Amino acid sequence: MSRSPLFAGLAPDEADAVQRRASVRKFAAGQSLFEQGAAARELFVITKGRIKVWRASEEGMSLTLTLLGRGAPLGTLGAASDARNHATATALTPVEALAWPIEILRELMDANPVLAANVLRTVANYAEQLIERLEEVASVPVEQRLARTLLRMAQRAYGTEADGCELPLSRQDLAELTSATLPTVSRIMSRWRAEGLIAGGRGRVVLRDCGRLARLSERGTM
Repeated sequence: MSRSPLFAGLAPDEADAVQRRASVRKFAAGQSLFEQGAAARELFVITKGRIKVWRASEEGMSLTLTLLGRGAPLGTLGAASDARNHATATALTPVEALAWPIEILRELMDANPVLAANVLRTVANYAEQLIERLEEVASVPVEQRLARTLLRMAQRAYGTEADGCELPLSRQDLAELTSATLPTVSRIMSRWRAEGLIAGGRGRVVLRDCGRLARLSERGTM
């Protein structure tokens, strides 16, 4: 868990002290860690499995905001203020997570300014992601959104957008992340594979030409 942004900059003994205040929670695939509109009561750090974070509109349409895995913190909004969850987090696979009740987390934040800064930074990052996703869906063509999504996921997983990055994403995952139809995503991905931009098998995407993907992400054309 030392790689989790929640623990960035903490000394080993400080990280251990924070982890000792957590409990281990397990969730079955399809189970929600928290739901949109409910009071934010816990902070989670994923230790095993994958999570989908999504938001429902008033019309009942769902928008997938991101997919998260090991080390990702969730539920930080309640730590920053008394608020309700702005999205739902659902387990895509069996999930294990460390969980801190918000009251305990606030005690830890009061005692450790570095931890407090990490929590607030995570809140800001998720808010930026939400705004970015909403803007993309409203104004960016599908192919451009798809290129941006692959590069963004590589950056989050590896800290870089480099050729050879392998992402555990299916075409259905990418369709949800880009708010596009599965046939449209499949058509684009098949063309990119033929052109050498990507490779990989079922449920995995390997980035082969991040330079061209970056140009696509900006222009939407080759």
